[in-house]
Amino acid sequence: MTNEARRRPRRASAIAFACAVVLTAAPAAAQTRAPEATLFRVFLTDGTTLVSYGEYARVADRVVISLPISGAEAPPRLQMVSIPATAVDWDRTDAYTEAARAARYAAASGGNDYALLTEAVARALNEIALTKDVRRRLAMATEARRNVLRWPADHFGYRSSDVAQLAELFDEAISDAKAASGDRSFDLSLVANTSGPPAVALMLPPSPREQAEEALRAAALTTDASERRSLLEAIADSLAGSAATEDWAVRARARAAADLAVERRTDEAYGALTRDLAGTADARARTGDVRAVERLIRRAVESDDRLGRRRPQEAAALLAFLDSKLDVARRMRLARDQWAERSEVLRKYEKAIAEPASLMRASRGWLEQIKDLAGPSRRALDRLQGRVSLAARLLALVKPPVEVEAAQSLLANALRMAVRAAIARQRAIDTGDMSLAWQASSAAAGALMLFQRASEEIERFSRAPEPK
Repeated sequence: MTNEARRRPRRASAIAFACAVVLTAAPAAAQTRAPEATLFRVFLTDGTTLVSYGEYARVADRVVISLPISGAEAPPRLQMVSIPATAVDWDRTDAYTEAARAARYAAASGGNDYALLTEAVARALNEIALTKDVRRRLAMATEARRNVLRWPADHFGYRSSDVAQLAELFDEAISDAKAASGDRSFDLSLVANTSGPPAVALMLPPSPREQAEEALRAAALTTDASERRSLLEAIADSLAGSAATEDWAVRARARAAADLAVERRTDEAYGALTRDLAGTADARARTGDVRAVERLIRRAVESDDRLGRRRPQEAAALLAFLDSKLDVARRMRLARDQWAERSEVLRKYEKAIAEPASLMRASRGWLEQIKDLAGPSRRALDRLQGRVSLAARLLALVKPPVEVEAAQSLLANALRMAVRAAIARQRAIDTGDMSLAWQASSAAAGALMLFQRASEEIERFSRAPEPK
């Protein structure tokens, strides 16, 4: 009998074994039923735990948990809460998470996936047995064994010892193919390296008492005030009614109510502090009182310390607001100091242009008549032209400070347009040309508008700066 003939019975027995595994695996898969949700455990550094209904989420330096707090209700009432990542024992938490995922997978789809694997193994063994080419047979067996060995790592270590046996079914095919090809080497990669799921015992679902204790523990851990209030309210609500008459429930509800009262008083204290300091800071910033705003910032820090730093977000927002007001106060102080430095120069300028400005103001009535095509008389026009011409000559003798150069330019243009309006109106009277009257009207309107703008600009620079 040839070596090939001797090997055929062993190959047939390997295929038969794989088929037997398929027949035993499939019914097991049909009988499995996944639970509603997986209960994960977050282990804290103080040795206690929190239950997470479904997987928790780690976001930056926070851990977000769906905390069940409704006792024996199904589905349970959940409350979202976030705790500092530094409060978590990550070695124990990660190990338990892997074990819980493995258990969830085993209950949900592990049996079906394992049945598909065994079917694939049986097909692969049959194809290898029917392949004539020795090198092809060796490559097929090696690849199939490698895929089987990878399977546990991708499936939470499910039935890893059984998978190792399935992988060994390809050893004979590999050995036979190597012998047939004259290869006598031994490949260490043929040694099974599958590993099982983490050896962590899963904990029983928490009792109503444990849920209440864990919820109170989470409320003490979270730094988000709104989350803490919402969680404490949910705890008190879940323990209300005739069903929660046991001593532990009464004590837990009383603790939740007391903690909630503290939270509400703290909210009121921070709210009053914010309203007081924010309003005062705005008023002090408007006057440029830098020292006063700095005192308010110190008061905010001291008040936050006195209140136990229980509202970090509110305190941070208040300090940010006060910092912005401090910047406003500093800018206002600088602007007012600058204005005080230049106020004497500006007062001298106002005095220097007082006469031309007065002449222009005295001429506004006549300019209004020209604008409305309602006069004035030729005699009044002569007086208007002489008055605004004198004002223009007087203004030309004044050298303005840099702040009001634009305003003086507006005033000079207003006087020039007033002269133009008077001359055009005179020509309209001489010729009876209505188009000249309209030109005079436009010039008068421009003169009045420019004079108003110039006056407003000069007045603006004469006043102390105001915050925007």
